[in-house]
Amino acid sequence: MNFAGRLQFRRLMCLMVRQNFASECENAINKQIHLELKSSYDYMAMAYHFDRSDVALPGLYGFFKSASSEEREHAAQLMTYMNKRGGTICLEEIPAPQFKFTTVKAALIEALDMEKTVNESLLALHALANEHSDPHLSDFLETNFLIEQVDALKQLADYITQIERCEKELGVHIFDNDIKGKDMH
Repeated sequence: MNFAGRLQFRRLMCLMVRQNFASECENAINKQIHLELKSSYDYMAMAYHFDRSDVALPGLYGFFKSASSEEREHAAQLMTYMNKRGGTICLEEIPAPQFKFTTVKAALIEALDMEKTVNESLLALHALANEHSDPHLSDFLETNFLIEQVDALKQLADYITQIERCEKELGVHIFDNDIKGKDMH
């Protein structure tokens, strides 16, 4: 079977499994996949910023590296779900990170803003699922994403508050040691 034949067969198989899955939801999931992968890419850049020898904050390196892995896993969960529902995954180009932070506090604020964007997108996707009477998608988002997002927002807000208390160099060092080994919720 040539490539065109295999592609046609794949489309037929997707149509066979597809049920109550609106194209608007499919498109929104593709956008969410892109956002999760972009967040993973951004967190990876943040992690390796803190791993540089002139920055040398291993706790923040580990924290942001873990956050990167988590976002990548979220994208993978969404792609697996898309395949289960008979949708088509459309990956897009991921732009390079554009960070302007010069302090730990600014990096944490950047991360909090990123998580708020992800959360807003997930809430819009959840609303769209409800609008299209798709209880499967609603349940999938509630079970795998929404509660975790609330925890991540709280964790980052707490870290910003803590770093504000200790913005001197020794305080940053103590904070970094405190979060060493902690993963993003």
